[in-house]
Amino acid sequence: MNSMPLNLIVGRVARGREHAEDLSPDEAQSLFAAWLAGDLPDLVAGALWAAYRIKGESVDELRGFVSASEASLPSVSIDSAYRPVVFPSYNGTLRGANLLPLLALILARCGVPVLLHGPAASTASNVMALTDHDPSGRVSSAQIFAGFGLPIAHDNAHASKQLQQQGLSYLPMEQLHPGIGRMLQLRQRLGIRSSAHTVVKLINPFQISAVHCAGVTHPPYLKLLQTFFSTTGRIALCLRGTEGEPFANPKRRPDLHTCVAGDYALWMAKDDKPLAQIPALPVDQSVSATCRFMDRVLSGRTPLPAPLADQALCLLSLSGRSVDMDSARALLSQTLSGNTE
Repeated sequence: MNSMPLNLIVGRVARGREHAEDLSPDEAQSLFAAWLAGDLPDLVAGALWAAYRIKGESVDELRGFVSASEASLPSVSIDSAYRPVVFPSYNGTLRGANLLPLLALILARCGVPVLLHGPAASTASNVMALTDHDPSGRVSSAQIFAGFGLPIAHDNAHASKQLQQQGLSYLPMEQLHPGIGRMLQLRQRLGIRSSAHTVVKLINPFQISAVHCAGVTHPPYLKLLQTFFSTTGRIALCLRGTEGEPFANPKRRPDLHTCVAGDYALWMAKDDKPLAQIPALPVDQSVSATCRFMDRVLSGRTPLPAPLADQALCLLSLSGRSVDMDSARALLSQTLSGNTE
């Protein structure tokens, strides 16, 4: 921690929306490193948790928070000709099926390494009802991975092996970065989300360039994430997520924004035409119904909803797996028809 007294740090960021100050990247990095290491007194950590929930994080603060997180993160390794895609999956779904695992599996079958991270299946299924983005009753990606027999890693080295062998892995944050994992678990005690819930959308678990796929619930956060990815020169796809999960609404495509080499652009505009036909979707949001739907799509018996197909095309391009949209469409069609030779 830097030489500034903690009470001055708290005093700067905990003065409400109108008067709170933003920390510099270096100050934010030093503070978050101490936070991750458990070196902050409980009283200070709790005050900062609530203060940032009210103030929000600046781009400079997020840069510092992410730098601190990545500096203490044992990396996941991958040897691939294509950039791996990273899906942070922390919300789960309540009103509709969580189709993020389906999208991830399709990309992996197309030859793109895909890593998802989020809470462990046991953690996700054992939460109390809260008033701030209530996580109870939601179906997590970890639960669907387990139900479909997809690989869940028990540590970073195991995730590296799964990615090399199968091109797909789900790694619980408790294993990926224990410090962040501990912070996330405090949500059940404090009842509100924290800066850690934003940071997990931004970290790169790899030592090489990756494609971040970040979904937001509230539109103002979309601009914040775009600015972060552009400022840091990272490659990303940002979208209004489905119940906060980073996959396109299967009924109507949201705006798909890309960030590449410091620039961001609207890659594909939202579909605002009247819905001509409701796509085939799982009968409910349960794990069993979602797994049955995944099996039908992967076997070619049910079409992949068009918004998810559009998102897959974008990620195939950003990963370097496809050189243009035509080749991406051909690859996706070939993969979903079962003919991948």
